[in-house]
Amino acid sequence: MSTTDTDPERIIADAEQEAKEAESLVHTLEEAVKSGDESVTFEQVEKARGLLSFVRLRKEAATRKAAAAKEAARLDACEALKADIVAHAQGDGKAFSKHLRTAVDALGAFHDAVEERNARIREYRDRAIALGIPEHKHTGPTPPTHGGVRLAAGGSAGLHAGVVVGRRRVESFDADVWISRALDLLVRDGKLKILDHIDAGADLFGDIERIDAEAPRVPPGTSIAAREAPCSARTTRSPTKRSSATT
Repeated sequence: MSTTDTDPERIIADAEQEAKEAESLVHTLEEAVKSGDESVTFEQVEKARGLLSFVRLRKEAATRKAAAAKEAARLDACEALKADIVAHAQGDGKAFSKHLRTAVDALGAFHDAVEERNARIREYRDRAIALGIPEHKHTGPTPPTHGGVRLAAGGSAGLHAGVVVGRRRVESFDADVWISRALDLLVRDGKLKILDHIDAGADLFGDIERIDAEAPRVPPGTSIAAREAPCSARTTRSPTKRSSATT
């Protein structure tokens, strides 16, 4: 059996094969004696039995060695896992905070741009009303009178009445409707679930940035620290010394 092999399965297989051969030798010699073979000596049988006993000890040693090899491999895998976690997870919070801020800023910019347009269109409509421009009541192009401008009648879905120029309806609209539709695209793709009763909190971007932050250190001696400490690190009570005084 190899003493340098670190493959647990190979270690056990070699030990079992060695034990099997030793057991077979003892059995063969014992059967020979039982069958009346006087060529087999006492020393041969005892030597074979001693070898079997020794091989069984080696098998036990091999079992322990295999267990140690498995544990060493497991600990190596644990260290590799730790390295992967540290390398790939510790920067996620900042990246996610950046992505989320970009998304929120984009929605905010969209909302501001829509409100700017809506204010401009309301101003156009107010000017048209002040100029006495009538409402456009059909779907065809506006007539050339009044500069070819008309007041839009009513409003389309998600839109508010503005003005009509030629064949173009220029109307204000609700940014919330379009943002909700955009979010619904994510819902359809399974990338978003709208949750009720969730607010932004006091520090949205800071909160997500801190998802990878280390937990504060627990002072030694607390229940958590004591539970996590290895047995060798825990304080053990010394046995009470007996008095040396005689009764």
